[in-house]
Amino acid sequence: MNKKNKFQIKIKYLSILTISALLAACGGGSSSEEAAGSDLDIDLDGSSASCEFSETGVNWAALLTKNCPKLSDYNLFLDQADPTSGPNEQGIPYDLSTPLFTDYATKYRFVFVPEGKVATYSEHEVIEFPVGTVLVKTFSMPENTANRGVNETHIETRLLIHRADGWTALPYYWDSATDASYIVTGKSIEMAITHNGQPLAFEYGVPQKNQCTNCHAVVPVLDKNDPQDKRKSIFKPIGPKARFLNYDYDYGSQVENQLAHWESEGILTSVPTDKAAINSAPIFKDTTALAGLTDEELTVMARGYLDINCAHCHRQELTIPEANYAGAAGDSGLTVEFNRDFDTEPGRFGICKTAVAGGYQAEENGYNQYPRDIVPQHADRSYLLYRMNTNDGRHKMPELGRGSIHKEGVKLIEAWINSMDANDCGLNDLID
Repeated sequence: MNKKNKFQIKIKYLSILTISALLAACGGGSSSEEAAGSDLDIDLDGSSASCEFSETGVNWAALLTKNCPKLSDYNLFLDQADPTSGPNEQGIPYDLSTPLFTDYATKYRFVFVPEGKVATYSEHEVIEFPVGTVLVKTFSMPENTANRGVNETHIETRLLIHRADGWTALPYYWDSATDASYIVTGKSIEMAITHNGQPLAFEYGVPQKNQCTNCHAVVPVLDKNDPQDKRKSIFKPIGPKARFLNYDYDYGSQVENQLAHWESEGILTSVPTDKAAINSAPIFKDTTALAGLTDEELTVMARGYLDINCAHCHRQELTIPEANYAGAAGDSGLTVEFNRDFDTEPGRFGICKTAVAGGYQAEENGYNQYPRDIVPQHADRSYLLYRMNTNDGRHKMPELGRGSIHKEGVKLIEAWINSMDANDCGLNDLID
């Protein structure tokens, strides 16, 4: 871990969960198809798996069966004190063209697929990873976001492990300079950093283990004509979709398209030969300049942002060959999947849609200040933008995962709304 002496960090333990919450699984719910193919050449029943590991490779047996007390017990990195580089065995770093926002943290992502196993490309859904796959994401907070990788403090490392009975999430908190500890109760951390040359203070939340399903669970849309269709919710990763991976990554020795690299490394199959034909989200970072973008470019960029930050919950019944899922907020009517047709279903993206939550009543004058999710050319009257731009617990979105406002994301969605064709949504003189 890098130096902490310039940070103002105060750890506050959250209240201890009930015993049932402590034991709650953050995953599972695997379909029979997901559980199939679990014939790894490792100990799946845990009879010989141990968190005490002295070998040089990855501790696959423990990953598949044990919730070990220390991150280092799994031996995922050559230097167990540095989860930002040097993955062990066939671990591969990756990045997303549009990342999910988490309080300006730098994220270091790695995928580990067991030797002899292979993932399958999906056009719209998360890549279908085989049993044994481990997705690793470390959250490190920079002292100054202008100098990422310098004076960063590792806060947490999250493991998503595809075990025989489905995906499970294991959170590890960096409570020392050399290792991270398994934590189920979550933590609240008061943080002070510099962003855009200005001080920024906020409360960073390491999630409770049982909160993982709030974002990672999807519900299969049941067959209404089949009373025996009683499929349960499924725990799935969010980020590693082809649309966010289909761009070049600097691997140090070479710069290569990530999907092509995964193919050449033998961990991914069935990818289209023509990568340019894959419908992909554009690159959006905090440093991305919005000025000069065409309205079309702005729309695609905004849709990519809403997809990665919102669509894991705001999705519903978008039938595609791979799957047909609904998210936790699918019945709100606001569904912002990247593969949904914006031109034919603008209302699904919030255009002139009355918010289920009712908008925000301004106390000083008693009228509905935000009457629609999106009022074209009126970002200042759009409830969707207001929810992104507030930390008020009654209204903020996303509800979990951020203690600060993503100013750059707000500016993107604001510019997108204001670039739309004029439409007062039937509000007439209520909209100036």
